[in-house]
Amino acid sequence: MTAQQREMIVGDFERYMRYIQSQNRAFTLADFVTFATSLINFYSGSQLIDTAERKDTALILSSSFNKGLGNRITEDDIGQISELIISDPTLDYSILSPIFA
Repeated sequence: MTAQQREMIVGDFERYMRYIQSQNRAFTLADFVTFATSLINFYSGSQLIDTAERKDTALILSSSFNKGLGNRITEDDIGQISELIISDPTLDYSILSPIFA
């Protein structure tokens, strides 16, 4: 994975977090998984990442989410969350619209 791809992933996560904060909404683990699943499936479908990079992308997103929680999620749990994210083929464009607007 390139540095540019990593910047894109973290940047999109941060844009989405700012959007959630501007809506005065809580960003739950379920919300995060739904967002991350759609984002990774969008990246894959748009060929911004290849299939082999899906896991790394999920780990980057999960680690970013964990950082926002004060690193309360264990590494094992981050791995399980990442596996859950990449196992779901869902792509909901309405969730992603705030980061592309």
